[in-house]
Amino acid sequence: MHRVFPFVVSMGLSLAPLAARAQAEGVARPAAARPASIQFKRSNARVGSAREVDSAVNMRLALDLRSDDIPEPLSVEMLVTTTSRHTVTTVAARGNVINKVKMAFGDVSEVSQEKGETQRKVSPISGKTYLAELKKGQLVITDAAGNPASKAELQEVQEHLPELGKPDLMEATFAGKSFVVGSTVDGFSGLLGQQMVGDQGDDTQVTHTRAQLVEVRQAPEGTVGVFDVSMTMSRREADAPFLMTIPLKGQMSVLANGIQLLELTLSGPVQLTLTEDEAAQGIQGKGEGEMRLRLSNRRVDSKG
Repeated sequence: MHRVFPFVVSMGLSLAPLAARAQAEGVARPAAARPASIQFKRSNARVGSAREVDSAVNMRLALDLRSDDIPEPLSVEMLVTTTSRHTVTTVAARGNVINKVKMAFGDVSEVSQEKGETQRKVSPISGKTYLAELKKGQLVITDAAGNPASKAELQEVQEHLPELGKPDLMEATFAGKSFVVGSTVDGFSGLLGQQMVGDQGDDTQVTHTRAQLVEVRQAPEGTVGVFDVSMTMSRREADAPFLMTIPLKGQMSVLANGIQLLELTLSGPVQLTLTEDEAAQGIQGKGEGEMRLRLSNRRVDSKG
């Protein structure tokens, strides 16, 4: 079991940076008028702007392993949930590039359930506030008082940071482009690949990505494009007997003026395939499960 459980947890966390890096304002319900086209435009970053990001990733897995060396079949059923809430405030910016932010974290935790037992692991950044700044090309992260953050804190804060010192990836993909309902987004594969795989190494791959505009809404903050999204994620841990593949489908909402990701939902079945090395050793196994990702963001400052 020790070879399988870390594999499940890390897979759930591999989606967190995508959710945590979303930069957003809240989405209102659809207005009566729904234009059939939308154009995305850049806007300058505003010092003092703040947004609250609330995300959760749920993964359920049921595993069954058998071999001649195991007296009885090993059956494991588990549920892992990671949750995160934080507020990002822009402290310094030039044009559309953010250079310094304040990150105020609420609850950041992971809950695992297995064999009727529940374990809760609280992140070292939970309930704390940090300052992150790009100085001469180097990322500097301190606590609210200016003291250096610990190594464990640094790693987790970086997973939640927006882009610093360069335009946001979402903006680079959508800026200056117009879409009509039914059209797809060029470059969406590169956007997701860099967001998900960039910090996870070669073990995580994102393929078969697609984003299609299905609706245009008028909300108080501006025009919002709603996209159907699909992709396939795969991951293999060095110490895990399975290759995990997850075909995901869902929707994302993007604000046209300012190009902010407002909302994201993804879900899909988890497919587990025994690796060739394990099969060659006479191990038999099967598994199935489900993953769900939910992201909701809202603006928490006064519009200036």
